[in-house]
Amino acid sequence: MMIMKSSHSRRTLALATALTLASIGLTACGDTDSSDSGASDSTPIRALLAAQPATLDPIVGARSGQIVWATMLETLIGTDDNLGPADTSLLTSWTRTDATTWTFTVRPDVSFSNGEKADAAAVANTITLTRDSEASQLKSYFGNVTSIEAPDAGTVVLKTKAPQYNIPDLLTTVYLVPPKYYEEKGSDGFAAAPVGTGPYVWAGGNAGRDMSVKPNPEYWGTAPSNQGITFTWANEAAQRLALIQSKSVDVAFDLPPAQASAAKAANVEVVSTETAMKIIAFLDSTKAPFDKPELREAAALSIDRDAIVRGIFDGQAVADAGLLNVRPGEQPAQSVTPNLDRAKQLVGSGGPTVQITYPAAQYTNIEEVAQAVGGSLEQAGFKVNYEPLDYGTLVKRVIGRQVPGIAIFAGVPNVAVPDFFASGFMKTQSITGNCPDPRFDEMAQEALEQDDADQAAPIYEQLNTMGVVEKHCYVPLYRQVFNYATAPGVTGVEFGPLNTVDFTKTTR
Repeated sequence: MMIMKSSHSRRTLALATALTLASIGLTACGDTDSSDSGASDSTPIRALLAAQPATLDPIVGARSGQIVWATMLETLIGTDDNLGPADTSLLTSWTRTDATTWTFTVRPDVSFSNGEKADAAAVANTITLTRDSEASQLKSYFGNVTSIEAPDAGTVVLKTKAPQYNIPDLLTTVYLVPPKYYEEKGSDGFAAAPVGTGPYVWAGGNAGRDMSVKPNPEYWGTAPSNQGITFTWANEAAQRLALIQSKSVDVAFDLPPAQASAAKAANVEVVSTETAMKIIAFLDSTKAPFDKPELREAAALSIDRDAIVRGIFDGQAVADAGLLNVRPGEQPAQSVTPNLDRAKQLVGSGGPTVQITYPAAQYTNIEEVAQAVGGSLEQAGFKVNYEPLDYGTLVKRVIGRQVPGIAIFAGVPNVAVPDFFASGFMKTQSITGNCPDPRFDEMAQEALEQDDADQAAPIYEQLNTMGVVEKHCYVPLYRQVFNYATAPGVTGVEFGPLNTVDFTKTTR
C-alpha cells in the first residue's frame, strides 16, 4: 500500500504562516507585547490545543473537550495508576449492596463555585441527566439504570435492572454539574460559562480565539500552583510548533511525529505517551455498499494498519488490531491480516463507490490517514470520495445514522473496561449503531452481568472476534501516541493515557 506524506513545500508554507501568526497567539494568550516571548509567574499558563472544543458541556460533549472543562468540573469517581476507580474525587466509597444495587458516599461539605451544594441530590441529578438527556454522550452506558435516589445529603443509591459490574468505572467519566444552574442555562448556556467544583473557575473567553480559567478560591482540595490557564488553538501542527519554539505558549499539545522531532532537535522538551485512544474505521452495515458482507471483508482485508503506522507516523503510533482491548499494551486474541489479492477477488469488477467521512483537524495526521485508507480501498477496486467535517458535525451525523460507507474517528475509552467500546459501538442502541446484531446486545449484557472484569474477559474476546474478524464492521487502525511540548522552565503538566490533563501542578 502506498502512503503519501505531506510535501515539504506544504510544511514549509505552513511553518511560515505560523511564524506570521505568532503575534496573534501572543495576544490571544493575554500578552500585550509581542516582542516579549516569556511570561511571568503572575500570568496564566498558556496552553495551545489542536482544535477548539466543540462544547464545554460534559453531558453532551465528546471527551476530547475535557482538557478544558476538567479544569472546572470533577468526575464523580477518580482513577488510580492502573486506571481503576479511586476514592480521590467526589464519591469517596461505594458498596455493591446486592447484585443490582450500588450505594455511594458523597464527599461532605463541597460546593459548586456558584454556591450550590455538591451533595447527593446533585450527584443523582447528574447521573439522571447522563442517562436521560437526548444528546448525552454516555446515554447508552446507563440504559440499565432504573433508579437513582439520594436518601440523604451524603448517600446515593443506584439500582439497575440487571447486574452491572462496571458502574463505579463508568462514574469515573461522569462530571458533576450544578442542578439549578444547568436547568436554568440549558446545555448551550452552561457551555458558555461552566460551573463546577474543580480547582479552577471560568474566567471568560473571546469567541473563536481563547478561553481562560482561574484558581477557585473555595476549592475543597489542594489549590493550583499557578494563576490559571488560558487555552488557545491552532489547527496546523506547524503553527503549534512555531508557537512553542518562539515561547509564545507554555505547552503545545498534539504535535505529530514530524513536529515532535523538530521540537526535540530544537532542544524543546517533548513528552510522548501511548494512550488508550485508538483510531477506528467504522463500516456502516445498514447501508450500501457495506450492507454486503463480502464488501466489508474486502475493505478490512485491503487496509494495512502496520503500513499506516510506518508511513504516516514514522513508527510513532502503535498498530492495534482489536476493538475491545482498551488498555495500552493489550492486543486481541484474533485479528484480520491484510490480503489485497483476496480483497480484489471479493470486490470484482466495477467496484462500488465508498464515502470516507472523517473529522478534519481533530486528530494527528487524520487527513493522511483517511487518504491512506481510501488509497487501499482503491487498490482493491473500490471507488472513493471523501467528506471531511468538523468534529461536532461528524458526531451529530454519526448519532443520527447519517454517515454511509466508512467513518474514521477515535474510540476513546474514558474508562478502561471493554464495555465502554462494546456498549458505545457494538450494541444496537450504541453511539454508532453501524452494525446492529442481536447477538452483540445479548453478549454485551452477559458480560456485564459477570461478577467482575476477569469473568467478563472471555465474552469480550468473543465479541471482538465477531465484530472485527467475522463481520468486519470495525477496522481498528492504531493507538495514538500523544506528543506535547513544554517551553523552558515549564514543569508539572500531567497527561494521562485516558486523555486527561492535570494542570494544577504546572508552573513556569
